[in-house]
Amino acid sequence: MSRPLRWAVVIGGTAIVFLLSFKLGQVDPFGWLPDKDSDKVAAAAGFAGAMAAAFGLAGAWWASSGPGATGAGQTVVRQRARASGTGQITQSGGGSAPGLLDQRARADGDSRVQQSTDTAPATGTGTPPTSPTP
Repeated sequence: MSRPLRWAVVIGGTAIVFLLSFKLGQVDPFGWLPDKDSDKVAAAAGFAGAMAAAFGLAGAWWASSGPGATGAGQTVVRQRARASGTGQITQSGGGSAPGLLDQRARADGDSRVQQSTDTAPATGTGTPPTSPTP
């Protein structure tokens, strides 16, 4: 899903959540709200505002992350590795340079972790392997 479409879904969804929460807040099946109509509306609006804000924050996180968030034509590579003992892990991110690269590695003991962005690092087009973090 494209980034503008995600934001349209978030904005529309936030409006729907506000309206549904406002109507739900006015129902008051247990009689907990004040008797005065203007106070009921104010309490329902406060509840609806809080629900819409929570939905909007979660939606903003969703709309700004994910595959469509980096822009058209960019590649996202995320590599995570953890080796212990005498283990050895080698990861590569593909044949072309990514638009976004996120590599994290942890090696304990005599283990080794090698991460690169290219499938053929010997050609010199890829990123050199990362050193294990202690």
